[in-house]
Amino acid sequence: MSIRNRIVGYGPMTQRVLAYSASVVDRDHGSYGSPGGSDTRGARTMIEPLMRFSLEVEADSLRLEPEYREGDRNSRTLAKETDLRVMLTVLREGAALDEQDGDARTTVQVIDGTATVEIDGAEAHLQPAEVAVIDRGEPWIIRADSDCALLLTIAWPPEKARV
Repeated sequence: MSIRNRIVGYGPMTQRVLAYSASVVDRDHGSYGSPGGSDTRGARTMIEPLMRFSLEVEADSLRLEPEYREGDRNSRTLAKETDLRVMLTVLREGAALDEQDGDARTTVQVIDGTATVEIDGAEAHLQPAEVAVIDRGEPWIIRADSDCALLLTIAWPPEKARV
């Protein structure tokens, strides 16, 4: 176990903003630590006792990367632990995300633009600041009705949680 004296937050272009908060983080039991980063992104910690993000800034940053400029989508995992994923995704109009297994409970929140979530033929058209909650065991598809940014929170059941 190690003592961590910070709250991690990300501001413009994902620079860390550090504040004081004493807490204990056990890095030996399931924590992912820092990924290696990429050509366009620096490494960042995947889980801390408290993390905060500007979703507007993060979405704008994703739209500047080649994956979005040259394609129809881009994503960034904001937080990741064995039983939880928080992911920001930007999609161009017409792009889709398709989850065939539906193993985890998921929320889909529209940050900007519009999107449609479909489950077993039922559709929910989402506007900014609206959220859909999808129960586990339900395959789903999300279609971008316009260019949009989505925040997905995925809660893995204990039997499916894995590092």
